[in-house]
Amino acid sequence: MKRAKSEKPMLAYAVLEEGESTGGVIYARSAIAARREGANEYADGDFSYVTCHRAPWADAYHGKALDVGLMILHGWHFECSGCGGRIDEDMLDEKQIEPDDVIGHQHSAAYCDARCEAGAALEKAQAEHVQKRWLRRFAKIVKRRFPDAVPELKHAYAILRDGRHVIEQVTVSFDFPGRQHWPAELTWRRRRDYAGGYRRRAPQPHASNKPTWQCASGDREAFEAYAAATKVQPQEQPL
Repeated sequence: MKRAKSEKPMLAYAVLEEGESTGGVIYARSAIAARREGANEYADGDFSYVTCHRAPWADAYHGKALDVGLMILHGWHFECSGCGGRIDEDMLDEKQIEPDDVIGHQHSAAYCDARCEAGAALEKAQAEHVQKRWLRRFAKIVKRRFPDAVPELKHAYAILRDGRHVIEQVTVSFDFPGRQHWPAELTWRRRRDYAGGYRRRAPQPHASNKPTWQCASGDREAFEAYAAATKVQPQEQPL
């Protein structure tokens, strides 16, 4: 009776896409398997467009989070999701930051340190506050126009400009009698200038283009009938 062959261990390989030299550490039982997986992840399946080398320093982290700080010590670099700066060994030396101070692992956002992470969290919270405020405001407009509607806070997007968050897009959806396709929407998007960029010092929505009511083309008659039943024509509503 033949003895069963033991399964090869999972080893770490550094796989890089050749054009941009982006990639990651992949665990596999052979270089061919690692390269194939890396090609699928980083090069749209093009096997010839990636390089693959052993990364024995990462072998012990199979099944664990591979810290960004450790990767930096082995030649990798990342973009900070907080300040946007490059996190590499030069940055560590310049800012006198220890590798353990860098926050993140290979498959998460990376931050220079706890301050950058806290700053990003604060900015995200401020943006979400503005987005929720405008969603609630649009929901009130829907209820004022269609009292029996049940608004769904669908989407809002705010960006930081000139030190404060301003709203860029808002959409609230709601159902209506006779709908055959998808819910109607009250939506607004900040107007762009002729060059495709945002206007300098663009005004808030109440001083800019107006929000609009939208529905599927196949539901237009049903929506207009619903609007007519409320004794108000489905026109654009001021904020």
